[in-house]
Amino acid sequence: IASPKHDFQKGPRVTFTYSAGFTHYCKEQGIDNDSPTCGKVMLSGKMEKVRDGNELSWAQYGMFARHPTTKDWPPSHDFKFFKLKIENIMVIDYFGGAKRHVNVTDYLSYNPSWN
Repeated sequence: IASPKHDFQKGPRVTFTYSAGFTHYCKEQGIDNDSPTCGKVMLSGKMEKVRDGNELSWAQYGMFARHPTTKDWPPSHDFKFFKLKIENIMVIDYFGGAKRHVNVTDYLSYNPSWN
């Protein structure tokens, strides 16, 4: 298994892509997962090691709740928690490439209402 934390410390710039295809939404709508109409969002920025105690507790809670065996990984694994400091958000939801850029401040301050 690779040790990406070393790469994050040397060159912290990354982009994560999430597809609506991961949620089965596209399949349920009859949209091919490889089609640009199956929406994708790309979050770009820099990875930062989580240092704040409250953030670290929250990260550990989320990780260990979803993956309980990771709590018992040996210290020699040198497991650390990182977060993405988002600098750019792009959305692809139609043909022609990423044309919609989402304001990072708006994205981070969005408060959804679940009806």
